[in-house]
Amino acid sequence: MSFSNFIKNMFNTQDKKEIVKEDAVIINNKQESEIIYSPLSGEVKKLSEVNDITFAEELMGKGIAIEPSKGQVFSPVKGEIAAFFVTKHAIALRTDNGAEILIHIGINTVALKGKHFVPHVNEGDRVNIGDLLVEFDMEAIKKEGYEVITSIVITNTDNYRYIKKTDSNKVLAKDMLMEVIS
Repeated sequence: MSFSNFIKNMFNTQDKKEIVKEDAVIINNKQESEIIYSPLSGEVKKLSEVNDITFAEELMGKGIAIEPSKGQVFSPVKGEIAAFFVTKHAIALRTDNGAEILIHIGINTVALKGKHFVPHVNEGDRVNIGDLLVEFDMEAIKKEGYEVITSIVITNTDNYRYIKKTDSNKVLAKDMLMEVIS
């Protein structure tokens, strides 16, 4: 079932005006959901598979992890770079619709102090879906003894009733990854 049909069934929109946007479903001028696209290409993993308790136990929020096949991170949403860590291993985004997303590249890669990461945006920049945010040298990071599994977390999870994650085992950058439902 498509998400639009899911919303129609869930809210019985016979008497409600529904507008479907590229990245959101709006019912009676109220946002009901937002699509979060994949920032990376690779193999989809559960957060519980991440070798970091903060992500594995969803202490930062609900989300998904990707074992990347390419060292490129693209914007999964339209919005703003809310924070770009000086070590370039983590990026926080705030969508125009209010979702807050953390993309954390690797495990303990903060210790690299930015080595092997090439940023393409700065904190405060406006971004669109698919804009290149950062590139990283996967092989160099692995040679230094670090994992490159990347966590994508909705840090304001409590603002949403439900987070629907992709059923796919593999994704390409810019594929649908999650939907957050108010």
